[in-house]
Amino acid sequence: MEIKAEELLYKLQQGQELPGNSQLVVVFGEEDYYRQQIVQALPEVLFKGVDSADREVQVFEKDTDLHQLSAAINTYPFFCGQSLVVLQDEKLLAAKAESDNRKQQLDKLADILSDLPDYCTVLVNASKLDKRTKLFKALKKQGLMCECNSIKLNNLSPWLEEQAREHGAKWQFEAVGRIMEYLQPVDKVPLKLLQQEIAKLAVYAGARKLWTAEDVDAIFAALPEASSFAIINAMGKRNLAEVLGLLAAEKKKGTNVLPLCALITFKLRQMLQYLELSGRGFDYKGILAEMKLNPYVAKNLQREARGFTTKSLTHALLDLAQLNIDLRKGGRDYARLEEILLTLLS
Repeated sequence: MEIKAEELLYKLQQGQELPGNSQLVVVFGEEDYYRQQIVQALPEVLFKGVDSADREVQVFEKDTDLHQLSAAINTYPFFCGQSLVVLQDEKLLAAKAESDNRKQQLDKLADILSDLPDYCTVLVNASKLDKRTKLFKALKKQGLMCECNSIKLNNLSPWLEEQAREHGAKWQFEAVGRIMEYLQPVDKVPLKLLQQEIAKLAVYAGARKLWTAEDVDAIFAALPEASSFAIINAMGKRNLAEVLGLLAAEKKKGTNVLPLCALITFKLRQMLQYLELSGRGFDYKGILAEMKLNPYVAKNLQREARGFTTKSLTHALLDLAQLNIDLRKGGRDYARLEEILLTLLS
């Protein structure tokens, strides 16, 4: 049986029994946030009403001995009549059956997990599983499968709303947009980091339960990327004086110019893509769908892109590409970046 990570986590947090009363729960995938939350929540449901000292939980996370694992699963729990075995040995679970010895090991693990006693629940927690192995097929047949994939940025709003609800709060539309703007350049949405920052925001806002874009700026300003975001924000507004002042501050702090160039390049490419799509006849909604943007981000991007031309953006991108090459050869850094932005924004 398959279940979405959000659904499984919700059921566990509400104290509900596992779907189908499954004794084998498999959480896997690249999103650590969901896997960690589920691992923390499952014992509270499984051992509801049982003192923590009486809970029989064994964790296997390194150099797992399959004989010991089998013994842990098949030994009747002395204190509460229920046991939990957590298997999160990445080296074992992510292994490929490339040799006879490895194949035998994975096949044996599959056999162990295919025959669980009534009193034992096994939680398998892995970032990767080889779907071609007998082990994966056995897990899929026997267990409750929960694949934890990363949330795409354009699908983040429901998660943000749920986080706010947990604190009894709501977001202003512009506040969600600001978070989206901060996260535009990242490949993977850092849910765990976001959760930590939202917890800080809840403390910052106090009794005020409508969270604003200003609240987001106040909290996110502490993040390492925030100062770089301020530069591209000022750049989008064509505020040359502010851009140069912020660049000078970054240089004084000793900030590496390469990540800063990458962020500026991302922003310029985004604006160039917007102008190119507009020139090809895409309307606002079409551009929003094509670029997979949050409406707030798209609205700001529309306003910013209108201040530039495809020619000026292309020229700046070529200059930045050359700067990146020169930097790796020991060329000028901040001085050359300032020249590129002076040409673009003048």
